[in-house]
Amino acid sequence: MFILLLTVQLLNMHSTDSIPIVTPDDGIVTGEHIPAYHNRWEMSAVYPDGTVAHRGFWNDEIFFDTDSSGREILHRKQVVEYPDQVSVQEEEVYRDNLQHKQLIIGQRNEEPHTRIFYENKKIFGKKLFRVEGLMHMDQIPVSFSYELPCPVFDWHLWGILIAGFPLKVGYSVRFLAHESYSYLPGDFRWFTLRVNDVETIDGGKWGQVICYVVEVKAEVNWKIWIATDKSIAPVQQIRIDQPDGAQFWWKPAKK
Repeated sequence: MFILLLTVQLLNMHSTDSIPIVTPDDGIVTGEHIPAYHNRWEMSAVYPDGTVAHRGFWNDEIFFDTDSSGREILHRKQVVEYPDQVSVQEEEVYRDNLQHKQLIIGQRNEEPHTRIFYENKKIFGKKLFRVEGLMHMDQIPVSFSYELPCPVFDWHLWGILIAGFPLKVGYSVRFLAHESYSYLPGDFRWFTLRVNDVETIDGGKWGQVICYVVEVKAEVNWKIWIATDKSIAPVQQIRIDQPDGAQFWWKPAKK
């Protein structure tokens, strides 16, 4: 296990930018309005030549309980049905500020390749480290430990994290997050979100859903449709733009 001490400059990078920075300690991000639910998306890829490929189904479940201190915990279980394998991803985050407590990722019936723990300013455990240019190499889980100057988010929460911000058209912020599992190499990354519009889309079992359309500059560009109705699943649709021009879509499953 190795230790990486990050200095305060990590959180002060680009502090002269006009877009404000948000951290878990600010009291701005919260999951108090996120309900318990089950949701299911169909995943597809649209390639530059127009070819469309089915990539499987993503199942999402949110439920709540409290820890020994009485603090409410948001549990998220994701069962991802790829054509050739099933991935199970489970995470626990504090509901009041959406900061992680634990994250586990692995293939069904196998030992998890990722198991990460979060204790205030510390992030430690094991995960897959990606090597630039070697995206398809055999990945070996590596133990690690980071000690930070202050708590940060984890991007694995994706749209649930974005739904925790006080979204409205024109709203824009930046935040620092740990990359527990990423499309590109990188352990910590700055993310910028901006709410560009409101759009009504087909939410499958949720019916016609009015959504905030949120652009997120992450390891790649994300577009996330977040329901304005706080009583239903917040993340209705996702599009991820790959560097090679392909688009990965999560759209509500029809059945």
